[in-house]
Amino acid sequence: MLLIITNRSDLACDYLILKLKDRKISFTRLNTDLYPDSISFDIAFKNNKLNFKIRLENGIELRLNSISAVYFRQPISPNFEFAQSPMEKEFAQTELTEMLRSLWRVIPENLWLNHPRKLWLSSNKVDQLLAAISVGFAVPDTLISYSIESIRSFILKKKNNVISKAVRHGFVRAEDKVLLAGTQRLPENYIKQFDSYAPVPMNYQEEIKKGSDFRVVVVGNQVFPTSIKIDNCEDIDWRIVDLKGGQIIHERAELPKSIEQKCLSIVKHFGLNYSSIDLVQSCQGEYFFLELNPNGQWAWIEQLTGYPIRDAIISFLMRK
Repeated sequence: MLLIITNRSDLACDYLILKLKDRKISFTRLNTDLYPDSISFDIAFKNNKLNFKIRLENGIELRLNSISAVYFRQPISPNFEFAQSPMEKEFAQTELTEMLRSLWRVIPENLWLNHPRKLWLSSNKVDQLLAAISVGFAVPDTLISYSIESIRSFILKKKNNVISKAVRHGFVRAEDKVLLAGTQRLPENYIKQFDSYAPVPMNYQEEIKKGSDFRVVVVGNQVFPTSIKIDNCEDIDWRIVDLKGGQIIHERAELPKSIEQKCLSIVKHFGLNYSSIDLVQSCQGEYFFLELNPNGQWAWIEQLTGYPIRDAIISFLMRK
């Protein structure tokens, strides 16, 4: 049975499940935010042998020998409403997280689309840039720092042609809202106002004057490239344009074979079977690697382009 690990609000998994039902593939969904009301877990050792059991809200009990494949999407912690204080809530979250990590570790890696351990290891942006260079990608000149001297020198060398973005991913949860610290072009008076900013490291990069952004979805040995274009050249982060309701054009694209091979190579470098990759093509036609999201969203790409990404994910899992 295919096990899907996520949460109740994950629309991408809802979309995937429609295709699973259409293809009559047996699956079960583990929504971690239902703990402890509707789901529970046992990990036991007896006679030097490990056994575990997952009880789900639909009455299904899963054991190791009943799991044929695993898709790890977006598990989240429950609210722990029983907690009487923030300290109790933090303790409960830590203990549940560690138990879940133990469960993930005992399910063989070859059953997963991407094992969580590999997701965590491949999420570091510096590692990604090093890997990109090792497989032959061009990357923008980059500085990650909070040193005003280093930042001033970088900006001067690039003649103020610099953008900034978060060191990790820029998404921040605040109660029921999700905020985005998007990629921004630095204002000319940035250094003069530097003391007014919080002492947080930022990722500074030379701005690539681009012809197009690309989101490249890789599943196994299949590559699904999409060009993303916005009308206003003053906007440099299409995600912000999307949040503002601006016009964005998504189209199937063809990448040079050498760039496709580099996309496959960097995904394999991290031991992944799925990833989304962000590239940018300069006005001169050169491709630059920006970042890799090992568990990135894909449903919107399929819906806008018609790429059979769901089928690719399902077929890969079924082969395993």
